[in-house]
Amino acid sequence: MNKEKVQQSIKKWMKWVAALLIFRRDRAVIWSSFLSLNPAFKELLKSSGIKASKPQVARLSNLLSTGLLYLAISGSSSFPSDYGIIYIWSSYISELNPPSHSQILVSKTSPYFKLNYYNSPKLRYLYNNKHYIIFPVMFAQMLSNYLTPTKFKLNQRYLSSSIKSRILNPIWINFEMGYKTHKINWSGLLRNYLLHNLSFFAIYGALNFKKRVIDHYYELKHKVYNANKLKDFKSVFLNYLTFIFHKSNSITNFIYLPNLISILLISLTSPLIRYINNSTHKKTLFKSYIKSIGLVAGFITMVANSMDLIPDYNYNLTNYDEDNMDIHETSNIRRISDGFFNALNLYLIKLLVLQKWRILKENHPIFRYFKLKSWRTLENVVFCYGIFKLMNLNDFLKVTKGKDYGLKENSLIKAIDRIM
Repeated sequence: MNKEKVQQSIKKWMKWVAALLIFRRDRAVIWSSFLSLNPAFKELLKSSGIKASKPQVARLSNLLSTGLLYLAISGSSSFPSDYGIIYIWSSYISELNPPSHSQILVSKTSPYFKLNYYNSPKLRYLYNNKHYIIFPVMFAQMLSNYLTPTKFKLNQRYLSSSIKSRILNPIWINFEMGYKTHKINWSGLLRNYLLHNLSFFAIYGALNFKKRVIDHYYELKHKVYNANKLKDFKSVFLNYLTFIFHKSNSITNFIYLPNLISILLISLTSPLIRYINNSTHKKTLFKSYIKSIGLVAGFITMVANSMDLIPDYNYNLTNYDEDNMDIHETSNIRRISDGFFNALNLYLIKLLVLQKWRILKENHPIFRYFKLKSWRTLENVVFCYGIFKLMNLNDFLKVTKGKDYGLKENSLIKAIDRIM
């Protein structure tokens, strides 16, 4: 047994107990045990004479730690287990241990969840282009939540206020549809379109100023800049302005295009709404109608982005662009990257799944047969199991002889590593 590690864990435990008691946190001793005693558990299990391999000992100690975590959060109505479940599991599946990382094999069943195991080009193609399916589905759901009227506005209660007020409202507030009529306030729509362009222009300008202006200035000053057509600071600055113009306009077009296509499709198919209003299941039919429109609009937007319909006029590629460009992507900087779509889809999945789950468990008749306390218990178990999976992944990374697969800088892995 490594007594030094045990002593360090105990000292860390005492510090956590003192800190949590000062801040008057409930169950300070249990929380402190979870946050500090995992290394001590491993050493004590090793010295106990238990017949188990190192990975099994690590898993057993992780199970003890997550058991303490369950005791710490059980009975607490303020702990957001539902959000924690969605955040941890979506990050684990999409970022930390995705099907494309064939070398990360945490358990014996891990190979069955990797693309390489099935050796299917079609499956890999679908996985690499999954954003063509996920984004239209997410946009359809978001549009349905925004446009479908409900008794207590449950669909909009958990919808991001930023998405509603800054993205959807500025577009849809300019569209009116009545009986056999529909119209668009083009002047208001154009004004909001220009405001969105200016907002993203300022954001991209601030984010890229150092890299594309200051750094290039010093490279030119010391004569280490090798861009073909950018030989002086004026050309560098003009290229920087061109870059942030194209980027800001591209992301603005991406926001407006699916919504404008949806407005167009609603206008063209407006006679269907009269049929829906006269049906017995009008709410279900209306939601399906809006989702179908959103699905079509989202897919058309994805295809339009991949076609590079608008060229990046007057922009000259720099060494930064070439270094960060994927071999499968175009040189047109207006195209929104696959990485951006994957990050956006992950955010929308977290948002919409959390929204739907909270609406269901608090309002749906089926869920009234179970007490809310029972659902919180189930959520706590699933949350703790997610932490257990993260701890096992961190143990795997520790024994891979320095190969971190790009995960050591991940905030979740850093947080888990601090308690191990």
